[in-house]
Amino acid sequence: MSLLSYDHFKLNGKPVFEKASFNPPLKKDATMNNEACFIHVLHGKAMLYATNEQYSFTSSDSFLMKCGNYINHWVETQEEQPYEAILIHFYPDTLKYVYDEGLPEVLKYPRKVNHNVEKIPLDEMITTYIDSLLFYFNNPAMVNEELIKLKVKELILLLANAKEGNNVKALLSSLFQPEETEFKKVIHSHLYEDLSIEDIAVLTGLSLSTFKRKFKQSFDTTPKHYINQKRIEKATDLLIHTDHRITEICYDCGFNDVGYFSKVFHQHHGASPSSFRKKKQFVIS
Repeated sequence: MSLLSYDHFKLNGKPVFEKASFNPPLKKDATMNNEACFIHVLHGKAMLYATNEQYSFTSSDSFLMKCGNYINHWVETQEEQPYEAILIHFYPDTLKYVYDEGLPEVLKYPRKVNHNVEKIPLDEMITTYIDSLLFYFNNPAMVNEELIKLKVKELILLLANAKEGNNVKALLSSLFQPEETEFKKVIHSHLYEDLSIEDIAVLTGLSLSTFKRKFKQSFDTTPKHYINQKRIEKATDLLIHTDHRITEICYDCGFNDVGYFSKVFHQHHGASPSSFRKKKQFVIS
């Protein structure tokens, strides 16, 4: 990944508005303990992995993330145009500073939510708002503290009144409410994603060494052995019951390298995926 440009506006010493341009691929982990974020994809394609969920976003998509653990994977496409994104950060102390007269109702009373990310429907108001930010990034001399506070308030108001607003309002109210994570649920939610053991450790909110110890206690084996076993079990089922290409099965099961997939498969079955499929097809016929 090469960062092509980066601009930001700070409030109380913290970056509130950011605009970045870069070349993919880029995989970035984020542990937001006391922070939330709104992201608008100007151009690009990303997979966002949350604790128990995964989302796909592309150009012109916007999404709101409450505090939590995430892996943001900006994936390559055939297009050569650089990726661009705008990020707007929310912090409890910053919002209190912005709303010195008192927080609005939508931020006052936390509601329980069962998800950490909400996609924001694109409408004329959001589009106009993003255009206004682009104008200020192109004219930074016009930006001052009062303008930043005004633009933060404007975004909160737009989100609170977005289409399908009930889900967005619920997430807004719980921006800084930590999620109670179930260790095994996080593991099983991402078994077949293109995520490393280090990535999954991030999603559990644990250091790699602590993650491995807890994994051993929970599953009585190592993360690598357990995850590879589950992925090979799925691959075996797909080889027998579908006509999907081996490359497709490899990626569907969470492997990102066909050679490594074939090696692990051979260790389990004593045959390559293609030989295994031919043998099973012969037996069935």
